[in-house]
Amino acid sequence: MKKYLLILPLLFSVFFLSGCRKKKTVTITPTPTPRMVELAPEDRPVVSLSPRADGHELYLKLSSVSPKINKIEYELTYTAVDGAMEIEKGASGIIESNDFQNGTVTRKILLGTESCTNGCKYKYDTGVSHGNLTLLISSQGQLSTFETPFILKSAADIKKTGGKITWEEIDFSQAPKQASPFYIVHQDYQSGEYVINGSSQ
Repeated sequence: MKKYLLILPLLFSVFFLSGCRKKKTVTITPTPTPRMVELAPEDRPVVSLSPRADGHELYLKLSSVSPKINKIEYELTYTAVDGAMEIEKGASGIIESNDFQNGTVTRKILLGTESCTNGCKYKYDTGVSHGNLTLLISSQGQLSTFETPFILKSAADIKKTGGKITWEEIDFSQAPKQASPFYIVHQDYQSGEYVINGSSQ
């Protein structure tokens, strides 16, 4: 019995001291968040948004892309009409640096849905007249953004306004320089001015 009485304090002290050992600390290095910067004018790509001849698809063309740019993410949102309801829809994608051919790349953006399980079938959105384009540009560990609203007009729409494209929200009124069934007006990234683009195909 005396042996057990002697062993108990010894076990208690070992257990107590082992709990007081210095625990190892694990250092977690946070992933650096890219800084948001304003892209220098000479590094800004030329951004062109134009409609297909039937107005159901848009072409996003980026040219003169600086070799400093690693990746560009794009998001295009627009409002479609379904009966008496307005629905916000959109499309997005990522363009990697190896997608650029001589600093140029084009992406097709369908204004609707596509099903190609047994031959491709399309359901086009109706009543599309305006939207927004946003670019998130990754360049040497830094991020830059470009955002522009746009409007989509048919030749019939323009005829009703005396041959000019009128955009009251930005006080824009200008006649197109070329004949086209559809037009898009959006802001130019480099100059900040609004430009008119006719149908590409």
